[in-house]
Amino acid sequence: MSLKITNANGFKIGGILNPSIQEIYVRVLVDMTKQRKVVDVSTSTITHLEIKSEARITLDGGFFDENIQVDFIFKNYWLKYRANVSDMNEQYLEIENDLKTKLIVDNPEWDGKITIVTLGLG
Repeated sequence: MSLKITNANGFKIGGILNPSIQEIYVRVLVDMTKQRKVVDVSTSTITHLEIKSEARITLDGGFFDENIQVDFIFKNYWLKYRANVSDMNEQYLEIENDLKTKLIVDNPEWDGKITIVTLGLG
């Protein structure tokens, strides 16, 4: 799954506005070796884990470049992960939704412009 972000004004890539690039895809690479527990202080129970994840961006024709800087999309995020889901697709959907929420906080003008899509099927 990936986040498809559409912006009719284009995206800033490396600090330069590119109005011709109006659509990008962001996928999450999860690193299960780096986790931290999130504890509910009132009940002393673990609510979920946060896992270190890398955001990868796809531009024109499927080009992936981990060093590219697009607007306010950062390379690393700590994303919500629950270990009690019954299906890994459900887990990835939760991870994608958490990244979507974080991107909208950093870029409020993207609210309503980010959708979760499955690439490579069709």
